[in-house]
Amino acid sequence: MDQLLRMILDELRGAWRFRWPAMALAWVVAIGGTAYVLSLPDLFEARAQVFLDTTDPLSRGGDGDVQMRIAYVRQTLLSTPNVESVARATDLDLRAATPEAFQRLVADLRTKISVRSGGEGARRGGASSFQRNLYNISYRDQSRQSAERVVQTLLNTFQEQSLESNLRDDIQALRFLDGQADTYRQRLEQSEAAMSDFRRRHGGMLPGETGGFFGRLATLQEQLRQTRADLQIAIEKRATLARQVEAAGSGDEGGAGSSLVELESQVVQAQRRVDELRLRYTDVHPSVTSAQQTLAALQARLDARRDELGPLLSAGGAGGAVVANVRIALGRAEVEVTELRSREGDLMRRIGELQERLDIAPQLEAELAGLTRDYDVLRSQYEGLLQRREQMSFEIERKRQGRQLEFRIIEPPFAQQRPVAPDRPMLLVTVLAAALAVGAGLSFLLHLLKPVFISSSAIYQELQIPVLGAVSMAWTPKATRRRRSAELAFIGVLLVLVGGFGLLFVRLPEVTELAQRLLS
Repeated sequence: MDQLLRMILDELRGAWRFRWPAMALAWVVAIGGTAYVLSLPDLFEARAQVFLDTTDPLSRGGDGDVQMRIAYVRQTLLSTPNVESVARATDLDLRAATPEAFQRLVADLRTKISVRSGGEGARRGGASSFQRNLYNISYRDQSRQSAERVVQTLLNTFQEQSLESNLRDDIQALRFLDGQADTYRQRLEQSEAAMSDFRRRHGGMLPGETGGFFGRLATLQEQLRQTRADLQIAIEKRATLARQVEAAGSGDEGGAGSSLVELESQVVQAQRRVDELRLRYTDVHPSVTSAQQTLAALQARLDARRDELGPLLSAGGAGGAVVANVRIALGRAEVEVTELRSREGDLMRRIGELQERLDIAPQLEAELAGLTRDYDVLRSQYEGLLQRREQMSFEIERKRQGRQLEFRIIEPPFAQQRPVAPDRPMLLVTVLAAALAVGAGLSFLLHLLKPVFISSSAIYQELQIPVLGAVSMAWTPKATRRRRSAELAFIGVLLVLVGGFGLLFVRLPEVTELAQRLLS
């Protein structure tokens, strides 16, 4: 331990030889560092504090989506385009003479702007809802007024984007839904027109409420069998009634009754023919006109025949009444037979048409099924879009009428009269310490470059040569005074250096103002 202490003392005595170069370098570093510290511009900090109330009495869930929008707005606030607009709004762009300088100014502005949430410093899950929604906006600048203007501009931008962007995304989504709804509406109309045109061109071949093509064909065949059975029964009934009329009638009366029944049957058939033609054509069509003339002629003959046979039928007494009833029944049977035959012919015609189209019917049904499927899909999509659009419209109106996001300014933008940076006293202490350290380092370096043996023990340790003795320096009184004067001068210069820094601390505001004036 004693050996180590003696070695350290020897090194210090060796470095003490170069104290004046070290002091000179310390003064140079001290003067240069002090000049740099005094040349640093003052920075004023402006602050503002806002609270974003995200509670919404109409909301059914949490405020996670609101927090996400706030985070988005906060990130957008520090984007390069937004910072450029802030620089132009606060006239900071006048400090840049070139576009490159303006870009550097914007980059520096982004680093100096701070937008922090009150809950960022807390542990995860430890911040309250109030702290998470409390935001601090701060900015430092050489000008106090510029700092306040920047914070005020940022506060206004934050407020506008927080409140307006709450609806901007929803309005854009609503416009997108409107465009999609219009597109699907047009496609739905085209699908409806295609289905209508297909049904119009293939009306008789398409499946209806009673089933498909083969189902309708089977139904018509079953109806034809039933109609033929009913027709056979009606023919037998008519034959029976005709035999009764022949057996009950005699002479002219029987022949007249048979003639009257035939005329009535012809009139019924003519009337049915007219009705069928009217279903197909108008009243002025030649076929309809000819059929109406035929009906009128038969009706006139029937009326004339009835007038001729009226006295003969009335003179028959009770027997004549029975014959008349039988003849009426016979006439009804004739009408029924005529109707059934007409129905049979119509069914046969319809069955024939379906059988002619038997090969293309399945293809038509498949095409119709495809058109119907596409139409159903488009209608489902269109109705879904309309429903989502109504929900989005309701959501926008709810946000406009409700209180989903309220912007409250707790502290308006304000900058103190005293600058917050730089911390010149601490910087000056650092400069003084650095000057002394650099001087001491220079003296030790020179000692290493020009070493000497300070004691006999150092010679023995370095060269391994025994030292028999040492002769001390005999200082004359004049030399002793000269050496002490040099040491006192060195201590005085050191005290002047330290005292100068102490005086600088006392008069720091005045000295700083003077330095700023000289530099400006």
